[in-house]
Order: sequence, then C-alpha cells, then structure tokens
Amino acid sequence: MQEDFVGQVAILNALIRRRLDHLLQPLALSEINYYYLMIIEKTPGVSQSGLATRIVRDQSSITRQVDRLAKQGWIEKRRSANDGRQSALYLTAKGTAILPQLHAITEQVNREALATLPIAQQKKFQQLLYDTRQNFINRK
Repeated sequence: MQEDFVGQVAILNALIRRRLDHLLQPLALSEINYYYLMIIEKTPGVSQSGLATRIVRDQSSITRQVDRLAKQGWIEKRRSANDGRQSALYLTAKGTAILPQLHAITEQVNREALATLPIAQQKKFQQLLYDTRQNFINRK
C-alpha cells in the first residue's frame, strides 16, 4: 500500500538529502550548506532573517550555519547598508568558484529523481510541488 502524501514527501526529502550529501562530500559540503549557498547566490545581500524565511528554519539554526560557512570561507557577512543591526550575506570568491559544480550536482540529482517521468509529467510534477509549497506559505 502506498503511503500518504506527507509520508511520500518525507521519504523523498530524505532520499534527495542523502544523495546530495554523497555528491557534495568531495567538496567538503553538505546538503544544507549547498542550499544556503544557492540561496545567497540568487539573492546576494540577503539578511539572516531573509535566509530563515526562505529555508524555513529557526533563527538560531541559521546563525550557526552562517557562522560555520563564513568560517570555512564560503560566504562573508557585511553590515547591511539599510540596517546596521543586520548582516548582509554574500558569496566569497571561494563560494562563487564552486557554483558550477553545485549547479552540475543539482542537475544530476534532478535528472535522477525525475528519470522515470516523461518531460511533460516532470514539468507538471514540479508545478504541483510548487503549488503545494505556496499553499503552505500562504496559510500564514
């Protein structure tokens, strides 16, 4: 018997995270590091609270991970020009240099995860996932 939607998503999430961790290990990154770097790439100067909103994690987890990534040289924190109490996050040269490898890994995992679906179903599935996520975001 198939599991319910929540169970299926939880299992899929665990499998994708495990696969990402495996592929990122040679780069000394984890799946969570990867996700932070990808968001900072897309939104340079994002604040830690903005990152928390996008990643859906609590502020203390964000702070620990940001500090770790900064210490490892992947990102840098700068004082926000708009609000001196906040830090703006940017990729360092080291962080920027690894982006092509991160994009390649993303593409590989996407291909692997969706390999059994025809292209039209892949697009529909991605749209349904997006719509479901937006439904939760809009429930606030």
